[in-house]
Amino acid sequence: MKKLTVAYIGGGSKGWAHNYFADLLSQDKLEGDLRLYDIDVPAAQRNKNFFDKLVKHNPAKIKSKWTCAVVSDIDKALAGADFVIISILPYTLDNMHVDVHYPEKYGIWQSVGDTVGAGGYSRALRTIPAYIHFAKKIRENCPNAWVINYTNPMAMCMNTLYREFPDIKAFGCCHEVFGTKTLLCRIAGMYLSLSESGKAAFKASDLKAVKAEVSAQGKSFTRLKKFQQFGRDDITANVQGINHFTWINKAEYNGMDLLELYGAFIKMFRENNENRMGSLVPAFVKRIRNNQNVKYTLFEQTGVAAAAGDRHLAEFVPDQFLAQAHIWHEGFGLTPVWLRKLFNGFRRFTTALADTPLYNPRIKGTDEEGVDQMTAICGLRELTTNVNMPNRGQQGNIVMNAAVETDAVFSLDSVAALDAGDMTPESAALVNIHAQNQLDFVEAYFQRDVDALEEVFCRDPQVARIGRENGKKLFAEMRAMNRECLEDFLL
Repeated sequence: MKKLTVAYIGGGSKGWAHNYFADLLSQDKLEGDLRLYDIDVPAAQRNKNFFDKLVKHNPAKIKSKWTCAVVSDIDKALAGADFVIISILPYTLDNMHVDVHYPEKYGIWQSVGDTVGAGGYSRALRTIPAYIHFAKKIRENCPNAWVINYTNPMAMCMNTLYREFPDIKAFGCCHEVFGTKTLLCRIAGMYLSLSESGKAAFKASDLKAVKAEVSAQGKSFTRLKKFQQFGRDDITANVQGINHFTWINKAEYNGMDLLELYGAFIKMFRENNENRMGSLVPAFVKRIRNNQNVKYTLFEQTGVAAAAGDRHLAEFVPDQFLAQAHIWHEGFGLTPVWLRKLFNGFRRFTTALADTPLYNPRIKGTDEEGVDQMTAICGLRELTTNVNMPNRGQQGNIVMNAAVETDAVFSLDSVAALDAGDMTPESAALVNIHAQNQLDFVEAYFQRDVDALEEVFCRDPQVARIGRENGKKLFAEMRAMNRECLEDFLL
């Protein structure tokens, strides 16, 4: 086994950390020391106890030996590390409540509020200084370490790391693309389940004929999960765009064009929904019936598959999907922060139970690739997957040096971005607005230029809807609401 030292910044995380622990312990190629660093030391200690319980109660699934320790000094945590994991919540969910809900005063509705829009840029004001600090400390203590980021706003976190430490070896990971790849697999599975005449009907978007065959199998046209015959790793796809506004312009399975099937399915989906979205249908039912609507709409407009969850995608094109508060019919809903707080409290409770004999956590497989990426960088496996890195030309018509999401080949001490080619003019035009804004916002922060930060904030499509004067007022008010965790020059 390859022996490593892994420093985890945000080691008190209750989400990513638990998945990472399970993946790390259940693989058989890496071993070593795991150091948990968090400004909330008790949270990191609870996670160490959780880790120890995983080891104790899952002997049959433990395949590698790791020591886990809480290290309260960031320099000591990073000293000589081979890998650095960063997964933090920028301050508290109370601050996120400001990000997501305060803009509602101005008619800005956000389905996530952590990437772009008023909420994304407000969050970035708290996140950028932390990432400047992390980059400095990595340069001082482990300049050759590979850095894996999971924190949002992903693109601005990556832009910050590379702006402060240009030689850093960092990439960002997000699982949003996985869901779209799985959706393509399921649509293809439906197609493959049909007779030759049924396949012809599918490609012709003949809903009646396809539903007849599907019903004869005892399945439902709307239950795509039941048709899956292969997984996302079995398909080849070309990933383009930026985090949470990612696109797939080519996808194949055994020579079969999955985007052709995707387009044909969308036409049938629309026809199938024509009589299912009437005025008497409850809003939550409309939301279920119209699931994936944002993806499908963007494909109809651009001919390319948008590859993220609908809640994220909607925030990049708010005029279409977030012009009003009640958007259940679009296939997604707003995410209230009180619900995040409730879930966070549940996670905290279950983690704290690790200190008692009442709870014995079990190792379950996850869909994440962080540990696989580490294994490939150690030269112990082959891997190609999508990551977030600066655009050094792998996307020809997207803003240079901005953090973009594309496929990369992982090999011994190397993560090499693949040439993703040009995006279509329609999708590139949408993406470049945000790629330039994200790059400019980080640069304005380094210049400590409040006017330039305000300019980017006001030209974001969500904020631009309310006019420049209202945008300036909102930016000032949100800074004031979060003043306890912002640098003085912002106040």
